[in-house]
Amino acid sequence: MSIELINEYKDQVKSLGEKVEELSKQLKDKDTKIKRQLILLEQKDKDLDDLKEKFDKLKEEINKL
Repeated sequence: MSIELINEYKDQVKSLGEKVEELSKQLKDKDTKIKRQLILLEQKDKDLDDLKEKFDKLKEEINKL
């Protein structure tokens, strides 16, 4: 009887360990996606700043005319 309980316990520990690994992998994948999105947002902010700067320069040129 106790050997059955020990084997069941081992199976549960193994199953929980696999579940932890699976969830850790999912978390790592989501973290990677979030980091990728943050990089894209930073690039868009830089692009917007560059466009604003170009727009301001063109506006100045137009005002000179």
